[in-house]
Amino acid sequence: MIRTEDIRKLSEFRQNATTHLDRLAKSGRVEVLTVNGEAKGVVMSPKTFDDLAEKAFQAEVAVKIKRGMEEIEAGQGIGSFQAAQEIAAEFGIARDK
Repeated sequence: MIRTEDIRKLSEFRQNATTHLDRLAKSGRVEVLTVNGEAKGVVMSPKTFDDLAEKAFQAEVAVKIKRGMEEIEAGQGIGSFQAAQEIAAEFGIARDK
């Protein structure tokens, strides 16, 4: 959640970049940078970015698993043996039957 105290002018950030970056590293929060009152960028620590990227990846995987389960329940899936055969054929891998 972005709080009003996390919204800063870009000019303010430029003047005190190290202070801002140190605060972000300690707090784990983000800052929205504005130009003429309009949001123009978001700054966060590398750890905050990594945590956010990991959460996004996990959410994406969860959606794919849910979609796969729904397809299986609807009878749209294929068995693991058939899937392995199709993958092997696509990549030119010889398989024992």
